[in-house]
Amino acid sequence: MKNLKIISVLVMIEEVTNKTKALLKEQGFGVITEIDLDVKLKEKLKDIEMKPYKILGVCNPFTAYKTLQIEENIGVFLPCKAIIKDIGDGKIEVVIVNPAALMGMLNKAELVIIANEVSEKFQKALSGL
Repeated sequence: MKNLKIISVLVMIEEVTNKTKALLKEQGFGVITEIDLDVKLKEKLKDIEMKPYKILGVCNPFTAYKTLQIEENIGVFLPCKAIIKDIGDGKIEVVIVNPAALMGMLNKAELVIIANEVSEKFQKALSGL
């Protein structure tokens, strides 16, 4: 899917989560939300089995502010999402949105330029895994 960047690694999910957060921080992003979706769904749907599945809300405050000045409805895309999930056989997959692909939907060249910069930083972060 062109809207996502995906990498699979062979380690524990908490190790990958911590490493992903650190790599994103090196690129200027903070994690402002963290949802253990598997836990939340099991709370509501008692009889389900689900492998670990985390959703991280990733944000660079300066970039978020800059995009809000261009398009005040950009909040539907914020924060950017990354997922960290157990795909079985000891493998963890990290998937992060490609903001450049999403911003293209808004038909605002200024946003696409910013989103391309963010996408490059996300790619650098993932390459460290």
